[in-house]
Amino acid sequence: MTLTTAQQVRLRIQDIPLIADLVQTFDGTADTYPLQNGAVPYRNVTSATAFVPLGATAWTATGATFNTSGYVAFSGIGSAHSAWRWRGVYSVFSEDEIGHFTAVGGTVAGAALEAVQVLMFDALKRASWRAPDGTEYDDTRAMDMLGKLHDALKDEIADAQVGGGGFVSWAEGQADW
Repeated sequence: MTLTTAQQVRLRIQDIPLIADLVQTFDGTADTYPLQNGAVPYRNVTSATAFVPLGATAWTATGATFNTSGYVAFSGIGSAHSAWRWRGVYSVFSEDEIGHFTAVGGTVAGAALEAVQVLMFDALKRASWRAPDGTEYDDTRAMDMLGKLHDALKDEIADAQVGGGGFVSWAEGQADW
């Protein structure tokens, strides 16, 4: 079976759809909640189901609705501090974003380069920070890796444009002039 272009791009940038299975709690005031694990929100949710407890050891599905931005809406307000569970599939980039990368990049490598540039900008926003509680985060190594990947993809694209990825001697090219 041949992978679609979007699947090839996702494979290249390792944006393989992942499964989340998490328990959250109702706050007793709202019927819509972000899908998240602690402070980490999920977006690009492609499919999901919400469950509420059924007895002490089982869960039952609800008629909740999800949107791709990472929110779930229940038909009513749940009891404060009672649990609800969601299970779903999500990814870093949406299908529309992958399509845009492909259209702009022109090739799988070009689309991967577009995605890496978005990831670099995102990583730059949070490369290093310190919270008031003393928690520190330093992800400059991710920026270094994204930079190397960016350079490798640019080289790959340049090699493909030269004529199949081979080395072309300057002297040999002068014969054509």
